[in-house]
Amino acid sequence: MVKQWFQLKEQGAGMKRLILTMYIYKWFGSLPLRIIAFFVVLSVFLTAKERREASGKFYKILNKKPVLLSSFRQFLNYGNALVDKFISSCGDLSLEKFEVEDNEIFDGTLFLMTHIGNIEVLRTLLSRPGAKRANVFMQSNACEIFNKFLKMTEAKVNLEIFPVEEINAETSITVSERLKNGEIVFIAGDRVSAQNTNKVYTRPFLGRKITLPLGSLKFALMLGAPICFIVCAKEGRKYVVHTEKFTPKSEKKSEILEELEIAYVEFLEKYTLKYPYQFYNFFDILE
Repeated sequence: MVKQWFQLKEQGAGMKRLILTMYIYKWFGSLPLRIIAFFVVLSVFLTAKERREASGKFYKILNKKPVLLSSFRQFLNYGNALVDKFISSCGDLSLEKFEVEDNEIFDGTLFLMTHIGNIEVLRTLLSRPGAKRANVFMQSNACEIFNKFLKMTEAKVNLEIFPVEEINAETSITVSERLKNGEIVFIAGDRVSAQNTNKVYTRPFLGRKITLPLGSLKFALMLGAPICFIVCAKEGRKYVVHTEKFTPKSEKKSEILEELEIAYVEFLEKYTLKYPYQFYNFFDILE
């Protein structure tokens, strides 16, 4: 049976750990954080059996055999991505670290994110002078911790965070108006909500099947703004931003939704294969 991410015990950082991390970073820089991240990742890799097994299954599908070293590399990349996310939250990630390919980050666009790479570091680009405000939907527990942490840092972050579980008519109207004013919106399209496990769709993925949330896609279409898929992945010392605009061929709502499902999964598969060690879904998603 496929076990979703919300069925696994969360091992993320709490507020106290973030505060301690902030002081270590301010006093000693990023190197100690990467050393700490290595040992934390090693501990998690050895003890988090379900995550390790899900990762092993993923690389077995890709490589036709389980590769323990590939799984550890994936875990370690994730640890380093968290360090980069932290540095970005503090406003210390340079704009020179980014390269935007394919398209620009258009104003007034809704971006469907993935858990490939490190989309959170994009706040560096979004906080540059003249950039429009970004509106980001996150899980409520992460949203609360992250908002509190941002208030403690000196970084000027031009974004507002909404709990993804609390999308309602009022939220939709607010976000729709902001899109019309040129602001941008980010919402993930590759994790099933704990509150809506029955509102899903299934598509072919890596020769298997993957089940993804339908709500994110319906929400994107309902707002009526341009839709783009987006990945921000690390290549060497830079983060490369890939975007792909969704252009429907049909005029029927039901057919447009199906087209969006197919296009999003194809985008997800394309960049999963391009960045297999930056695919950070540490749970069993493939049937």
